[in-house]
Amino acid sequence: MTFKKIALIVAATGLLGACGGLELGTAKHTAPTGDAFSKALYKEYIALSQDEYNEGDYEDSDVFATRAIAAAGSKPTKPEAPNARPQPAKPGKLIASAHGRLTKALAANATKTWPADAARAKAMYDCWAQEQEENNQQDHIDRCRIQFFIALAKIEKKAPAKPKPKAKLSPLTFLVYFGFNSAELNKDAQSVVATAADVIKSTKPKVVSVTGHTDRSGASAYNAMLAEKRANAVAAELSKLGVSGRVLTIGSLGENANAVETKDGMKEAGNRRVEVTVRY
Repeated sequence: MTFKKIALIVAATGLLGACGGLELGTAKHTAPTGDAFSKALYKEYIALSQDEYNEGDYEDSDVFATRAIAAAGSKPTKPEAPNARPQPAKPGKLIASAHGRLTKALAANATKTWPADAARAKAMYDCWAQEQEENNQQDHIDRCRIQFFIALAKIEKKAPAKPKPKAKLSPLTFLVYFGFNSAELNKDAQSVVATAADVIKSTKPKVVSVTGHTDRSGASAYNAMLAEKRANAVAAELSKLGVSGRVLTIGSLGENANAVETKDGMKEAGNRRVEVTVRY
């Protein structure tokens, strides 16, 4: 959620309880009708609405619930326009390109031929746009974006009008941060690793590099060992979550490749990390 939404929840919980999040209940009690695409889309939007409701984002919960109701009535909404939400410049261009591809695939009879995949692509596109606008939960952004491209590749390839080759995914990097002088995975770090594992298992990349880093506080030799411990901790967690060791390469750069430039001896949380880079 954005800072503004969090502040509203804290300052006016009673008002939001009375005025926000009400559409989800209505949507859940709406029986879906129509074709397989409409029914599948209804289920996708119910899940998105529930996720936002659980996070206290009642505004977006209502948005997705309203779309679920429209799908239930066999009148699904069009994919959200790329300029409907303010986006960071670079992700915004990718979202705009994705919107064009999705619209074209849906128009090519994908909703009839591959209804479940078409519904997944449409819902995950809207999820991606919503999470990217908030821009504060990178694991959520990655999950929606990757699931969108997986579904889009299926309907682009299978749509009968103009079959296209499977879309090649660009490399992805997940950042796992650590506490000072620690190689332990905290709750946030475990969440990022779990998202990375889901993506790796779903998309089957050629190689996944796991590279440990430290800040410049402490001796260089010690930092090299600490960075290696961090990389091994992340690799072990990925393996525990079902990622094959055959695709993993493990390395460390110690204090020698800082994400945030500092003087020697300085502590910097942004440099205490492991980078998990997925290449296809």
